[in-house]
Amino acid sequence: MNNTRTNTACHRPQSGFTLIEVMIVVAIIGILAAIGYPAYQEQVAKSRRADAQRALMEAEQYMRRFFSAQDTFEGASLPAGLATSPRAGSGPAAYNIQLIEDGDAVETTTEASASSFTLQATRTGSMANDRCGNLQITNTGVKTLTGLTGLSDTELEARRAECFKAS
Repeated sequence: MNNTRTNTACHRPQSGFTLIEVMIVVAIIGILAAIGYPAYQEQVAKSRRADAQRALMEAEQYMRRFFSAQDTFEGASLPAGLATSPRAGSGPAAYNIQLIEDGDAVETTTEASASSFTLQATRTGSMANDRCGNLQITNTGVKTLTGLTGLSDTELEARRAECFKAS
């Protein structure tokens, strides 16, 4: 009778990960996060800009309906539902939608702007430092960016084309 004991632990295959394998996985995840997170943030900003453009177009349509009914823009004011983008109750405001006269936000248009209007989506909250600045549209459909400094006319035009393109 052979009474020798065999050590089964020596013959069992090892399971688990080595420290090197774990460190390689952590490094790969870090690299992917470093590349992916800024791209994600830019896509979120593009989405918010597109929503602000939608809100500007909706406010523009409201102003045109007001003009059709009153034959003037004088006395027009935006309803509260059109005052922010995204709309109230849909998360924190990224833009405030305002009527602009002589460069200043106004609650109600005056006689001076009876035949024209300018609407502006002013950056706020998480979009306060957005590289596209504030978005403006006039009654003639001219789209401009405001609140940006240090850009040449060529750079400003390129930025306007980029920021107002369909997302």
